[in-house]
Amino acid sequence: MALPKSIKAVLLAGLLLPVATGSQQSLTNGTSSHSPFNDSLAKFVGDVMDRWKVAGMSVAVVDGDSVYSQGYGYATLPDTKATPDTLYFAGSTSKAFTAAAVALMIDSQNHSALADGWSTTISSIIRNDFVMYEDWSTEHLTLEDAASHRTGMPRHDAAMFARHEDGSPVTTAQQVQNLRHLKPSATPRTTWQYCNYMYTVLGHVVEVVAGKWLGDVLHESIWAPLGMTATFGDTKDAVAAPEHLAAGYYWDSNAERFVEMHLDSTREDGGAGLVISTVADYTKWARCLLDQTAPFSKAAHAEIRKSRMLMGNLEDGVMGDGDMTYGLGWIKKTYHGEVVWKHGGTMNAYSTQLYLIPRLRYAVAAMANSGLANSAEDEVVWRLVEDKLGVPQEFRYNLTSSYKEFTDEQKTYLEKVDSIFYPNRPEKAIPSSLTNEQIVGHYYDPGYGTLRIVQEDVGGKTLVANRTEPIFLYYLRFRHVSGNYWLVDAWDQGTKSIASTLAGEFKVGVDGKATGLELQLTPKGELGEPNVLFERV
Repeated sequence: MALPKSIKAVLLAGLLLPVATGSQQSLTNGTSSHSPFNDSLAKFVGDVMDRWKVAGMSVAVVDGDSVYSQGYGYATLPDTKATPDTLYFAGSTSKAFTAAAVALMIDSQNHSALADGWSTTISSIIRNDFVMYEDWSTEHLTLEDAASHRTGMPRHDAAMFARHEDGSPVTTAQQVQNLRHLKPSATPRTTWQYCNYMYTVLGHVVEVVAGKWLGDVLHESIWAPLGMTATFGDTKDAVAAPEHLAAGYYWDSNAERFVEMHLDSTREDGGAGLVISTVADYTKWARCLLDQTAPFSKAAHAEIRKSRMLMGNLEDGVMGDGDMTYGLGWIKKTYHGEVVWKHGGTMNAYSTQLYLIPRLRYAVAAMANSGLANSAEDEVVWRLVEDKLGVPQEFRYNLTSSYKEFTDEQKTYLEKVDSIFYPNRPEKAIPSSLTNEQIVGHYYDPGYGTLRIVQEDVGGKTLVANRTEPIFLYYLRFRHVSGNYWLVDAWDQGTKSIASTLAGEFKVGVDGKATGLELQLTPKGELGEPNVLFERV
């Protein structure tokens, strides 16, 4: 059903309407600069936000000695507009701060626990907490291994918990302790695999060495020296701040409206994603990195800029040839002849992108209040970057087409996922040996926690599991394939869309009762999380 014309016009007008902002032009290096935030860009941003269903976006540019910023759409519906001072959850762009804090501590030479620098083994600092599934990893993994995502560990995001079953918060130490139950998928130092868990580990290292909460360390050592007065590590501090904290939204395609998400605490995200900030504050962080200024020494800046692990060309040639590398919370690659540092961040209903071009002293920060906004931000950032570089239209990256192609591929994948996981399934499904009523119950894995499978009326009697303890909230819906084999759709509660589909097999004992559920988290032949067996309890 379409929106009434009058309401749709108001929504679109709001998305297209830029919010007034201050700018500065205090050039001292003989270069010329002017604000990129013109009517043409406003229309482009509005179109992008409408296509990706983003309620609000804030964008800021560092160009030499000048800073320009702009807000688009709404921070909170129906009428609080997004501005450069709007607060957003910054997600994984937090990782660069966590790694930079470690770099500062190493550079200070004030901590004997860090005497071996980035080669310091993690277990030498947090031995009781840091126990990996394999003994070699426990004894040998270093701070650098964790920071550069080369530990052999896949994401294991579904095993990261914000709260216990009784609702009490999970501490950083408890989060790290869960690693002993999680299997690796590659030999350490051979393969780049993004792993949020390892930045939680680094955050815990900072807290143990410094003797205080990571958020306090970041405030004292980085944010306060840079004048980042609107940057926080805990949701309650951001809510109490004078700046407005944007509401997070997902788009309900059936009702054709934005639905507000619940604000969650970022404290439990630790070093992987605790930061809440504004694009205005992020320009201060960007300028520090571009100009290599205090509070970091030249040596510390050199460590921050160093490439540490080859990622490969994960963009499949869509954005030029050449491999990407990973360092201390930064991805580095050459685009249009310029070295670019970048990193994105996503929470359940927020997205952030930060791009730096050091040679040009140029940076773009974008923040938005939708879990799908990273793609929208990318389109906006690259429009600004390619305008700055003067790239002819025919040589520009066609992100709109690329993202559509990716979306189409994802749709095709979901349509064919039964053949991907079960290529040899019979044409006529074999009935399950278990009724839904026999399957309903609790299933437990020490690393992934409890699955509470219940039966709901979702277009018929359907098995579902709603997980409320993990940081990344997913709602599982089961689809029978054949026999005791099932497909399990994981619905992202931030976007209300299928984030992934898993294969599941219910195990049956000699008494004919369900004894467990084995989930295949990754299709055969692909690198990712190993299978997990949830035993019935």
